[in-house]
Amino acid sequence: MRKARWFFVGLLCAGLGLPGGMASAAPTPAQQAAAGKLFDAAVAEVQAGRYAEACPLLEQSHVLDPKPGTLHALAECEVQIKKLDQALAHYREYLELYATMKSPLREKHTDRARVAEEQEKKLLAEILFNRAVAHQEAGRHAEACASLEESLRIDPTPGTLYALAECETTRGRTATALGHYTAYLGIFAAMKSPLRERHAERARLAEVQRKKLDAEAPRLKLVWAGEVPEGVVVTRGNTTLDPKALGASMPLDPGEYAFRVEVPGRPPQERTVRLEQGDRKILELTPGATQEAKNESQPLPTEPLPPPPKPIAPPKPGMHPWAIGGIAAMGVGGAGLIVGSVLGGLAVAQKSEVDAVCDANFACGVEGMKTVERFWALGNASTATFIVGGVVLATGVTLFVLSPKATPEKVGTARVRGMAGPGAGYVSVEGAF
Repeated sequence: MRKARWFFVGLLCAGLGLPGGMASAAPTPAQQAAAGKLFDAAVAEVQAGRYAEACPLLEQSHVLDPKPGTLHALAECEVQIKKLDQALAHYREYLELYATMKSPLREKHTDRARVAEEQEKKLLAEILFNRAVAHQEAGRHAEACASLEESLRIDPTPGTLYALAECETTRGRTATALGHYTAYLGIFAAMKSPLRERHAERARLAEVQRKKLDAEAPRLKLVWAGEVPEGVVVTRGNTTLDPKALGASMPLDPGEYAFRVEVPGRPPQERTVRLEQGDRKILELTPGATQEAKNESQPLPTEPLPPPPKPIAPPKPGMHPWAIGGIAAMGVGGAGLIVGSVLGGLAVAQKSEVDAVCDANFACGVEGMKTVERFWALGNASTATFIVGGVVLATGVTLFVLSPKATPEKVGTARVRGMAGPGAGYVSVEGAF
């Protein structure tokens, strides 16, 4: 503190001797003398460590004789008594004056302006940090985290990063908190003494929290069946995801997420998933895939699904039993006609013998009558065979024409064989039903 106090006193003394000219009206000699006495008194108070008494003296001196150096010293004094809002306002006022300075005055204030810029940044970050503490005490965790995040952006210190990780944990944003704790531990690993000793306990707590959140944070794995086509664009909100990163499990805060998938030549598709604490889910982005995310215990296929198999054509149906019976009947009827024709031919041959043994009055004698009887027998047999064969043939044709289409289960086959010759003949039918 002694070193800082003497540095501050040096600034006060340097500020007293700077020329004015920055106010709208030049102060009178009496005002300048009074301002000088007030400034000297402020220096004495600073040397004694009484900053609360020094700051009002500097403010009065600046009113009487508004010099940039006095304004800068006032801001420094207000930092010491934690009047951060007033100090920030005076630093900004000083930097506005510095922006309008001309040489050689500007060169005299170069170092002081650099300090003022650094202090402005640190003060704004500290004000936001204190505002975050007030929000947290009031239970306004979202506002607290937002203030801490802005403070960290302005002045990235390890303590603010750790506080932001704690805030996000309280808010329930486990994945975000996990990322902050991991980043803090990375910074801690590079710390040197004595800063490392001051952060040792925080680092121990951060490691405990990191392991806990790593197990609790929801994770989502985006997958694509097969190779990702060229030109595919996957977005989540305003963020474009790298298709090459598909397949990696990424921690996300609990909540609902929507992914837009754009494939060249296809209409865009949306995929949504809701994650709760501890979830481990997989969401397939392949066009046509199911919209529902699955647990990691139910992995999705890594190759495209094959096209459905072509239906196997049923075997061609065989003939219906009626058709088979009709064919058999036509075979028998045809054979009957053949036999009738053979018998008819024999009867005609027998007629020649009858004419040879009988006269015109049909006097045939005993031997002739036997010939006549054979003639009549062959003729009657031929006629009967023709009639029966024709009826059976007609029946077969009718059955064949009227038979319904056979089903595959009712398959039948038939084969008809026939032979006829002088004085003999046969017909055979073979089939499977």
